[in-house]
Amino acid sequence: MSLMSKLLTIWISSAVLIFAAGDLTTEQKIDKFLSTSIKPNKNIKVMGYKIAKTVDISKKIPGWKAYIILIDLKLLKQNNRLITIKDVLFSNGTYISRQFVNLKTKKKIKDEILRDFSPDADSSYYDKKHLLYGSSNAKYKLLVFSDPQCPFCMDFVPDLMEFVKKHPKDFALYYYHMPLSFHPGSDTIVKALIAAGLQGKKDLEEKVYSADFEMKKHDPKSILDRFNKELDTNVTLADIKKKEVLDRFSEDLYKSNKLLINGTPTIFINGKYDKGREKIEKLMKEYKDK
Repeated sequence: MSLMSKLLTIWISSAVLIFAAGDLTTEQKIDKFLSTSIKPNKNIKVMGYKIAKTVDISKKIPGWKAYIILIDLKLLKQNNRLITIKDVLFSNGTYISRQFVNLKTKKKIKDEILRDFSPDADSSYYDKKHLLYGSSNAKYKLLVFSDPQCPFCMDFVPDLMEFVKKHPKDFALYYYHMPLSFHPGSDTIVKALIAAGLQGKKDLEEKVYSADFEMKKHDPKSILDRFNKELDTNVTLADIKKKEVLDRFSEDLYKSNKLLINGTPTIFINGKYDKGREKIEKLMKEYKDK
């Protein structure tokens, strides 16, 4: 069962007659349909929704299009945590459906559409407090979502930071914390990074990737002790519980969720998702000798 199905009750049968007449566009019909069809349960509050992208599937299903829907939710039993989920609706302007299945391959068309979809990052992501290196007027504005305990981040992100530092006029690096739940201690390390930054410590986002956090105990106190030793800081348990730290921590998670990111490191270039980091790696090669 998808997260959409778990969180919401949506009264959509496999094919439902919607608005057969009128001057509304199909997008307007879907919007009107959703406004009366999304029924949150008692633990969820719907904050808003939008059609993020329209995909022409007429080659597979003549006359039909797919509409990728983003829904913003507040989880009332999780400290009002804000999340965004995605789903797909199909319509030919008269009927609407939640799914089509290829009878030959047994594959769901919805899965194929969502697999490579990522929303664009708007200008709000490129703010001063997330600018790590480079110029805000740079030709290439990079967003990186990273977990300092992620092996792939350890391998790539330091090189990316060093690269931007060498080319500050052409590149700007905006850094977002995205600790992954399956990396023990990452959330504590990230909160400590935020706290130390608010205390005036510099360049810790770069230094943390070379720190040694291998330990048997993963309680916050033990992690903080190792963090302070490795990075020459003095962050306390009280520090990482301060509102300004928790707000920044929550903001970064919310921003990553808005872009439907589920792995690290994830890169956006000028607002566009860089799948497989192909474009940034190409740029890094092009600028290597400049």
